[in-house]
Amino acid sequence: MKKISLLILFLLVSSGIHAQYKGQWRAIHAYEIPTDTPFLGLNFTGEYFPLNYFSIASGFTFFTPATGNARGFDINARYYLTEKEREWYVTAGYGFYRRVFEFNPIGRFDFNSLNLGAGGMIKLSDEIGLNPEIRFQAFGRNAMVFKLGVVYFIN
Repeated sequence: MKKISLLILFLLVSSGIHAQYKGQWRAIHAYEIPTDTPFLGLNFTGEYFPLNYFSIASGFTFFTPATGNARGFDINARYYLTEKEREWYVTAGYGFYRRVFEFNPIGRFDFNSLNLGAGGMIKLSDEIGLNPEIRFQAFGRNAMVFKLGVVYFIN
């Protein structure tokens, strides 16, 4: 109940306008939870706007398996549908996931996938906001990825 109350409070506090214009940069620190593994992912993403309402977002994720390691890389194009206090977008791009096993003859798994999803930027102040996102990684991994992050509006 506390988490729901905090989420509602964040949504009520979020106000103001922040448009997505050419030349802007954003940095995002997020946590990812995929549906195909029980690993929590620590994600770092940079976003750049080469055109108005259109951005390129590239991110790297470290996952937390008990043994071995797992990591992912994504590069996505985002198109922003709104520019009010809550900025909603659709995204498509490329995703790569690698799981390396220790002491296991399997060795490693590599997956290339097509990312399709949607998300938003919920502005909390002029410099900071929340970034919820849901993505489906098709044709390789076949997993849903849920992401919640903190976005830093650089300029």
